[in-house]
Amino acid sequence: MPVATYETMFLLDSNKVSTDADGTKTQIHHILERHGATVVISRPWDYNHKLSYPISKQKKGAFHIIYYTMESTKQRELERDFALQEGLILRQLTLKVDAKWEEIVLGVAREDTGNGFAVRGMKDEATVTTDPGAIGGDMMMGMGMDDMPSHGGGGREGGGGREGGGGRGRGRRGEMSEKPD
Repeated sequence: MPVATYETMFLLDSNKVSTDADGTKTQIHHILERHGATVVISRPWDYNHKLSYPISKQKKGAFHIIYYTMESTKQRELERDFALQEGLILRQLTLKVDAKWEEIVLGVAREDTGNGFAVRGMKDEATVTTDPGAIGGDMMMGMGMDDMPSHGGGGREGGGGREGGGGRGRGRRGEMSEKPD
């Protein structure tokens, strides 16, 4: 059974977190441990955040992030248990941490104390360039506008005389040489 590292961002009820932060954190850890997960890092992200819109009649929320390892086959049942914690967890988002990023992400999560720490470690990656031939980009190389295939009236001839007016049946009609009597 494959073991993977996961990152879950929780949006918690800020009233419950403000009254008993350690109790809510412990409650989430018990849910994870019940499914066989091992908590690697658990820390607050932002415990007093004004929400853009009310969620379950709450205008503020407490964000908490947890990194854990567990068997990937048990993830679905864990997500179901998170959804059943209606009074505590307002929303959650779980991501599987890629193996090549695992050490960097966990290292930044351990050391950095500011908000948004997880994205800072990924800014150092070199820009990846894609070969146009690999995605079929060189098929149209060397063609001018007149050589391009026309599709449904959006080209120079046919029916697309207006700016931006492509599509079937749109645009001017072709010029008629004579007027019918």
